[in-house]
Amino acid sequence: MLYESNVRGTENLLNALLKVKKPRIFVFISSVSVYGKTSGVLLNEQNSLSAQDPYGKSKIEAEEIVKNWCDKNNIIWTILRLPLIIGANPHGNLGAMINAIRNGFYFNIAGGTAKKSMVLASDIAKFILKAAEVGGTYNLSDGCHPNFNELSHLISKQLGNSFVPNMPLFVAKLLAFIGDKIGPVFPINSDKLNKITSTLTFDDLKAREAFGWDPTPVLKGFKIHE
Repeated sequence: MLYESNVRGTENLLNALLKVKKPRIFVFISSVSVYGKTSGVLLNEQNSLSAQDPYGKSKIEAEEIVKNWCDKNNIIWTILRLPLIIGANPHGNLGAMINAIRNGFYFNIAGGTAKKSMVLASDIAKFILKAAEVGGTYNLSDGCHPNFNELSHLISKQLGNSFVPNMPLFVAKLLAFIGDKIGPVFPINSDKLNKITSTLTFDDLKAREAFGWDPTPVLKGFKIHE
């Protein structure tokens, strides 16, 4: 499914564009998952693309398809590698986190100190128009890289709560061990625990130097409801 959507879907879109009218510029929304890392600090665009998971691999292949197609047809290409995208009423992992906090099922693990790169959707939209005229590959983030504790307390406060419980690491490891034995139906396993408790941030210096990228810090700009 991921291959069909991210790779074949990209190919089909590009081929269809040529049948209508060749564009002058093309912007592809990629993901920091292409780096294939579960931990690291301020990884930049020069880091190797070593993803082995289906999603990351499909994004790597789609990036190459876009670059080759654009170069062949003399089109300016821009690739944006994005971390967690923050916006009102989000879906995916962030939406699940909000629902878990709303329903009292969310726990930070080991203090929630792991930092993650994230960026506001509204800032991405503004940046696209600037970068599209120049082209290139860029990581984007808010430059602050909040941790789970900070983000969960912000969400909890907006939902009218004040308390976010914490799960000690040894308890989480025990549950992860059980999850390894039970399988995908269990909410956590060792792989998920490692991701949750590991810092993973990305450097956006290239965008800052090239375009004056100066995004709003997520903890200041994120509102669950518009």
